Amino acid sequence: MVKADLIERAVLEAGLSRREAKATVEAVFDTLSESLRRGERVVIRGFGSFTVRSRRVGMARNPRTGEPIAIPPGRVIRFKPGRDCFAAV
Repeated sequence: MVKADLIERAVLEAGLSRREAKATVEAVFDTLSESLRRGERVVIRGFGSFTVRSRRVGMARNPRTGEPIAIPPGRVIRFKPGRDCFAAV
């Protein structure tokens, strides 16, 4: 499923116009992105939660040359599915 599919479902199930559905889906994704950028935890009951974690410095190797490469610290997003997320599967 891609964003266009979500918009189409909103049109069919909520009776929104395509423009309203697109604006709604975009607003939800923008809000989620902003919250994660601020380092906040995002919980969607019945679906799961998104958290931002720090990534430590690490070492890797260039597969072509075997040369060691330092991986800089950073932030990564983790998703933990809720219990209800897999109930229908």
